Amino acid sequence: MSPRRLNILVFAGIVLLIGVNGAAFSYRLWGPALNQYVDEFWKAHTLRPAVKAGDRTISECLGVSDFYSVHLTTYYLPDSEESAGGPTDDLSKYAEYCDRVPGTGKVIFSVTLMEKDARNESVALSFYQVDTDGGLKQINALPSRPRSSGFVTLDANVAHKGKYLLKLAFGEAKNAEDIIEMPIFVGQ
Repeated sequence: MSPRRLNILVFAGIVLLIGVNGAAFSYRLWGPALNQYVDEFWKAHTLRPAVKAGDRTISECLGVSDFYSVHLTTYYLPDSEESAGGPTDDLSKYAEYCDRVPGTGKVIFSVTLMEKDARNESVALSFYQVDTDGGLKQINALPSRPRSSGFVTLDANVAHKGKYLLKLAFGEAKNAEDIIEMPIFVGQ
């Protein structure tokens, strides 16, 4: 092996070693964002309805604040064959999802209050469409009242693909800890 070729190999090895060390030591800066991007990409491209409620882990559909936690199940009925990704008929049933709905149509949000103490407090539920500027347009809402059964259900029609927001407010919702906001993605 010639000395020139050996020098090139040593230089390439040093550059590779510096690059690996730089990536390893800066992982805390870029790693979490990359992991979140990969997780969201994976969920968005492997979106399939659950055959039964137990097909998903509870953490996939969980919304939490410092004091409260809720479990979301979104039932979806497409408004057209195009939204459904295939033919629909009168016998089609609602498919179950969490925070990602494959297209436009009717959705029913079923929220389970995980803490038994929260069932004695008043809970309000509202559903918003998020504008491109980040503004919120209310689509439907339920007034604040105690939910002794532990369930809150709200239905709405989503006419456009995009980002939506499901918001739960516990009690008087004076603090951020009393509010759970769950982003809902339609057709993304």
